[in-house]
Amino acid sequence: MVQIFLNSDILAQIKAIQNNENLKDEQEVIIRAIQNYSKKNNSDSPQQQNSFEDEISNTTFDGHIEMEKIRNILQYVTSENLIKKLPQHEIYKMPDAGMIHRFHTKILPVKFSLMCLSKMIIEEERSWIDLNDFKDYALNSAKFFIKKFNSSSIQNKFKIHTGFPISKLNNFKSDNYSYLSYARSSKRFTEQFVGRKLRMKEPQKEYDVQMGGALFEMGLIKAKSEIGDELHNSKKIYVTLSENGKEFVSYKNELIDFIYNVQANQPSSIFSQQEREFYFKKILPEFEFEHIFVKLLLEHKQIEHTSKIRDLFKKEFFTFCENKFDDVKFLNTLQEEAVRIRSNTIMGRLMEFGIFTKEPKFKSGPYTRMHNLSDLR
Repeated sequence: MVQIFLNSDILAQIKAIQNNENLKDEQEVIIRAIQNYSKKNNSDSPQQQNSFEDEISNTTFDGHIEMEKIRNILQYVTSENLIKKLPQHEIYKMPDAGMIHRFHTKILPVKFSLMCLSKMIIEEERSWIDLNDFKDYALNSAKFFIKKFNSSSIQNKFKIHTGFPISKLNNFKSDNYSYLSYARSSKRFTEQFVGRKLRMKEPQKEYDVQMGGALFEMGLIKAKSEIGDELHNSKKIYVTLSENGKEFVSYKNELIDFIYNVQANQPSSIFSQQEREFYFKKILPEFEFEHIFVKLLLEHKQIEHTSKIRDLFKKEFFTFCENKFDDVKFLNTLQEEAVRIRSNTIMGRLMEFGIFTKEPKFKSGPYTRMHNLSDLR
């Protein structure tokens, strides 16, 4: 469910609208507002849809990145007021210790968002980009990218939608749930794959402003905080590419290039060998338990069923936490569903990189290893 934090003035306005429009409750007011917003911005008429696509294609990521310009702009990037990354178990509590967050399901949205940030740095000719501006740019770009993919010749060859926002409202029936799902998918993409200011229960002075999101947690971007509104002394977050981010974005992605007509040949996989190696050398080591667990999975030429993955996960995660933390009582209450989701998500990312494969007609395995660990170093 979406959590919305509203101040007292907004709540009073919502209550007034409810009374004036004779609506059932505050929830109906919010749903009507989302419906009106969606109808305004997502018309089904071909003329308006084409107009929207023409306009958005001129103001968002176009598939082209000039790395030389990136390097020149970021040559003297400053490092004051940098936000320090918290350990995963402090951001998401113990069940996510040492792992990529379970909502960071795939890596293609991560790569795409990083490319959007690179394009913004080039277009604005400055090294630090306002996080909120980046969110808007990446969201519009991602919706346009998915529209282009859905009309491409490879739409049935690759499954890439997971993690990206829903691009059209009429993917659902016209009911309240469809509007909420549409809005929720956009928020999930920007919060999980672009970045967000963390809402911590016990802020620490050492970490005045804290940040989450796949790009930051994977070490692909740096972030800093600065006073954005001197009147209210509020801080804004600005982001830029890290050294690892510059390296990852420099590697060509044939799927994205094909969608934007940068290359004519159809891609043979979602990621290239360079991107695959980068993931294993630079991203996975940032997540201690997942790094260990993936190495163990790669010892198997074939894994017969997801139950085997779950059993291995439970055993190794308990050992990891027992060695790493003083209190591991939570492991006794770690539900089977939580284990299933986390272990399957890790395997899902390995399949995205072509490390393992599975026949689509079989839901739970077997999983066949396509690469050795030596191929990924």
